[in-house]
Amino acid sequence: MSELQRTVSELLPQLLYRVDGGQARFATWGLTDGHEALAIFTTGEAADKYREELTESGAWKTFQPPREHLIEVLVACRDAGILYAALDPIGGNAKTLFDIPQVLAAVRS
Repeated sequence: MSELQRTVSELLPQLLYRVDGGQARFATWGLTDGHEALAIFTTGEAADKYREELTESGAWKTFQPPREHLIEVLVACRDAGILYAALDPIGGNAKTLFDIPQVLAAVRS
């Protein structure tokens, strides 16, 4: 099993979301090239720290989706043009940047 496949199977991250226009909107992190990355967190505490950096921080809720729902979120992000997920993007730095299409391909194999 590759490191990417192991990470996908073991990681059950926390996400931040808010309801916007009747739909869930997940927190993102801006990359230096102008693209967005889905913000994912290893712990609720890390998610709380990032929430403090967001506009209207009180509107954001923490959510730890089961694996199958996480995959659905990743598919939706990819379909919306968000191709990366940033792990613990706190204070302007992320621990790891995941390529969402590669993660989805690893899940399928």
